[in-house]
Amino acid sequence: MFVARRMKKSIVTAAPSASLFEAQRLMREHTIRQIPVVSEDGTLLGIVSDRDIRAAVLPAGLVPGFTTGEAEKFMKSTPVDRAMTRKVVTATLTDTLEDAIVLLHDFRVNALPVVDVVGKLAGIITRTDVMEAFIDALGVGEVSSRLEVVVPDRPGTLAQLAAIIGSFRVNITSVLSIRHVEIGKRANFFRVATLNVGPIRKAIEEAGFQILDPSKFLLP
Repeated sequence: MFVARRMKKSIVTAAPSASLFEAQRLMREHTIRQIPVVSEDGTLLGIVSDRDIRAAVLPAGLVPGFTTGEAEKFMKSTPVDRAMTRKVVTATLTDTLEDAIVLLHDFRVNALPVVDVVGKLAGIITRTDVMEAFIDALGVGEVSSRLEVVVPDRPGTLAQLAAIIGSFRVNITSVLSIRHVEIGKRANFFRVATLNVGPIRKAIEEAGFQILDPSKFLLP
């Protein structure tokens, strides 16, 4: 999955000369928390968030006698480029969603502007967009069941499990394989297109594989 397929292409942007008041109005109107700041030719210059605006207003608000009206006047007279973040964490059109997840996690940001090869804004992808993409990919919204199977970490085991599930004429809608806590083993997570997983579960266990039981994770 690529960022370019899941990003929002209709983007609310602000010019660097726009006021903080206007940026805040746009955020409220579109129910968003950050706005990319772009030049006239669409080059990404920065990003301004609701947090940036609060941080800009806060010092003035500490002045005794600073009223709500004065705060509004301050925001209307302060351009966005005085409050925006200039070192923006971005994604590119060729990045994968896995790349985007790492960036969102490591830099603790809620959204990534997506830029093309010359630095022009092409879209924006948020944490919510990424989560929705993975929900779709995992088939969580479909009528299905989940099986968690621990297998030896060796070639061929995934194919064995797929063959067992296939023998019941049931489709596998998604599969995820990760390292298990026990060295030398992997945990495979299957989502299968049936609610009747009892016979499949039994066949997998009879083949010598371990089905993970969530109840065993509970402390005594």
